Amino acid sequence: MNWNALIPEFVLSGGILLLFALELFLREKYYRFFTALAAVIVLISSFSVLMVNYPVSTLFGGFSVSAFNLTAKFLLGIITALVLLSSYDFFEKKNSAYGELSYLYLITLLGFMFMLSSENLAIVFVGLELASISMYILVGLFRKNYISKEGAFKYLVLGTAGTSMFVLGTAFVYASTGTLVLNLQKGSGTFFALGVLLLMSALALKVSAFPFHFWTPDAYEGAPTPTTSFLATVPKVAIYFLFAKLTLYLFSSLTSWKFLIGSIAIASMFYGNFLAYAQKSVKRLLAYSSIAHAGYFTLALTLADKFLISSLLFYVFVYALSTLGAFTVLSILEKKDLWTHNFSDFKGIAKEHPVLASFLAFFLFALIGIPPMAIFVGKLGIFMGLIKGEMLILSILFVIASVISAGYYLKVIVYMFFFQKEKSFGAVKVSTGESITLMISSTGILLLGIFPGILLDYLFRLPY
Repeated sequence: MNWNALIPEFVLSGGILLLFALELFLREKYYRFFTALAAVIVLISSFSVLMVNYPVSTLFGGFSVSAFNLTAKFLLGIITALVLLSSYDFFEKKNSAYGELSYLYLITLLGFMFMLSSENLAIVFVGLELASISMYILVGLFRKNYISKEGAFKYLVLGTAGTSMFVLGTAFVYASTGTLVLNLQKGSGTFFALGVLLLMSALALKVSAFPFHFWTPDAYEGAPTPTTSFLATVPKVAIYFLFAKLTLYLFSSLTSWKFLIGSIAIASMFYGNFLAYAQKSVKRLLAYSSIAHAGYFTLALTLADKFLISSLLFYVFVYALSTLGAFTVLSILEKKDLWTHNFSDFKGIAKEHPVLASFLAFFLFALIGIPPMAIFVGKLGIFMGLIKGEMLILSILFVIASVISAGYYLKVIVYMFFFQKEKSFGAVKVSTGESITLMISSTGILLLGIFPGILLDYLFRLPY
């Protein structure tokens, strides 16, 4: 048994057990210490990927490490650590500093790590569900808030449907191929097609793609805002790394795969963008924005092409940084008791909180894809990949949807900078962790926009 392959998972598992034991004795008054310790554990686990010898397989061939999944684990760890750093002050101000928060984020990350290294669909399922169950709990941790409970319940019900689809799809794939191992399977027949359709639907639900998106607005709105930033970033990065892997090893064997994923992409782009215009809450607006982005991302999966997949993974990561930054600003503002995320709250806020308004505008411009923001590079890569793959219609629709999306992001910016202030909320305290998160996110977006080769060249060299 090669235990070296499991170093990041061992570090994270040991940290979870340590936090669990400490929480039993120290209770909530040491919440800030728990959160800081959790962030340190995640960072140690992330950088421990440098100690792993790869490529190698262990656990009877069901668990493997490669440059591909080690990269995913590292990126997931960085984002999770930033979420933890930005969260502690919010939960303390909201009297919701529960000790289990610190390790629930880590359990979710552990599930995704196992999922990404799994070479067997059954083990992929176990990792995915470990992460999903933890996220259902995280969404409902505003215990006295009805909206939080409602969002968690909807997420649980629809997530359970996704679980069922994944299990049934796995069974159909096994029935048609005789194996659960991912190794460039060439399946055929009705069972294989049904299996691929169900697996694709289950993953589409996890990434908020149409028509499996219905949990997203309520879960995003009901969850504590730091948890919303986690939901909108970490699962997206993890699932799209898995989606890319399954596309190359399984889904692309189905001849109708391009039609299926292309239909989901087009519907997600336009549905998410048009519904975003109807929202009165900026938090819900960002939820519908994530549905539209799910469409942009899944466009890159219409071809089993290394250029497209590398562009997708770059785009997903910089999207995660932009979204994390935007939700961090919202969580800072929400610490004021009367804040509701309604558009009326944002009127003239630049006059009272110019730095926060500038940061939020920066992240919204990044989500539009305006150069030199890094998302522009990701969108350009997907556009060029679609052109190269002779997907002209999809590339045109991609550009149209991106242009449509600019309006609702600009609407928020206009409200902040060009409307008169209706009510004053007074000073807002920004914690050290929130400041670090905002600085790292904004710096990463600019740096990767100006010098995209730092990450993009590395992704192009990855063996898929």
